[in-house]
Amino acid sequence: MTLTPEEPYSVAKGYVQSAYAMMANPYRLQLPDDTTFFMAFHMLCGFAVELYLKAYLVHRGFSERHLKDLGHHLLKIRELCVSEGLHDSGADMLVGLLARHHKGLNYRYMKRETSYQTESLRTIFSAFSSLDRTVDGAIGASAARGKAVGGRWDFPLDGSWRFPE
Repeated sequence: MTLTPEEPYSVAKGYVQSAYAMMANPYRLQLPDDTTFFMAFHMLCGFAVELYLKAYLVHRGFSERHLKDLGHHLLKIRELCVSEGLHDSGADMLVGLLARHHKGLNYRYMKRETSYQTESLRTIFSAFSSLDRTVDGAIGASAARGKAVGGRWDFPLDGSWRFPE
């Protein structure tokens, strides 16, 4: 059985929707310290980016074996996508933010000596909205289900990540 572009695309979208649900949940802001979500959120985001880009590569004819050989190296995957015609500023921002720690699985296995960076939630979800529209438009995942390409995650709160004071 052959991998279709819609399969990694659907999982990528599910990861973003899960990350969005986690961060938009009003109960999160009632916790005295919500930094415990930081690693899980970024891990979901890293895998979402990886799968969006791999969905595009499947659409361009790359085999499942080739995708496995690329591993979790977001920079390499992004470069390959660009060489295959995918241009998206959301992907650029997300890969720039997540690549280093995603490749080393540092969002899964936190190391005390490692420094972790983030962007505002609005910036992250705007980038995902752009990436989703670009990949969906290229592979036709929504069209395959009779839906129009579109939609977005617009994080409802102003400001950046909430750290305890």
